[in-house]
Amino acid sequence: TGSADLIFLERPASVDIARNIAGSPSREGISLFAQGDDYLISVAYTGKKTTDTATFDSQEAVVGRTSWLAVKSPDFNWLLDANLSHVFKLADIEAGPNSPNTFSFSNGPELAVDSTKTVNTGAIDAKAVTEWGLETAANYGLLYAQGGYFHFDVTRRTALADPDFSGWYALASWSLTGESRRFDPTTASFRGLKPTHPLGTEGGLGAFEAVARYSRINLDFDPLLADGVKGGVQNVWTIGLNWYPTAGIRFALDYDNIQVSHIDAPASAISASAIALRT
Repeated sequence: TGSADLIFLERPASVDIARNIAGSPSREGISLFAQGDDYLISVAYTGKKTTDTATFDSQEAVVGRTSWLAVKSPDFNWLLDANLSHVFKLADIEAGPNSPNTFSFSNGPELAVDSTKTVNTGAIDAKAVTEWGLETAANYGLLYAQGGYFHFDVTRRTALADPDFSGWYALASWSLTGESRRFDPTTASFRGLKPTHPLGTEGGLGAFEAVARYSRINLDFDPLLADGVKGGVQNVWTIGLNWYPTAGIRFALDYDNIQVSHIDAPASAISASAIALRT
C-alpha cells in the first residue's frame, strides 16, 4: 500500500519491520515484474540504501511478491498476497575479510514523533536473514478489511540457536458517506477513498470513514535462556476517523492504546494512550 493510501497514521509494526529488511524505499535494486488486471508477480535484487555512506561491502538480498485478485465483482473484491525477503549477504560493518555481521529488528509505537524504538532485538550475530508474509484484503460495499502475518528468521554464524520472531495485524474500515476503496491493479492494492461529493461542491462535505486495527509484534526469542533474544512484545489497538474533504487531502484522527512488555526489564514496559491528528 502506498503511503498516500494508508488507512492509519503509521503502518503496523510487523509490516514496517518486514519492508525495511530489504525492500524499503531509497534502496538500490533491480526488479522484474509481470502484472495484469487481477495479478502481480515481482522479484527484485536489492542492495544498500542510497543514504548509506559506508564504504565496506553492502547488503545483498532478493525480494519477491505475488498477488492475486481471487474474486472480482462490482460489490466484492478479494485479494491474496504473499511476500518473501532473503538477505544472503549481510553488510560488512568494518573492512577486511572477517568483518563481523549483525542484524537487528526494531520498531516504534506505531505513532512516529521521534526515533524512539519501543521494541528492539539489538544486534544479532548473523549470516542470513529470511522474512515471509501472507496478507489478504477485501472490500464489500462500504466495508474494507485487511490482515497479515509475518515471520522472521535469523541464521546465526555461531552454534547458538537461530532466533525467529513474528507479528500480525488485522484492520477494518467503514465508509460513512457511501464511497468504497478501489482496487488498483498497478500496485495490486486498494486505494484511499475518493469523495463522491467533495467539499466546496453543492452540498458536498467530502468522504468520512471509521477505522479500527489491532497489531502485535513479538521480538522475544527464548528470553529466559542465555542465548535468547529479549526484544520485547508490543500490542497496539487503534481506532480512528478519516476525513477526505477532496481527492488527495486527508485529515486523520487516531487513538492508540499501546502495551509493551520487556521480560528482562519491567521498568521499560509501557502502558500508554495517545491521540494524534495529522493532515
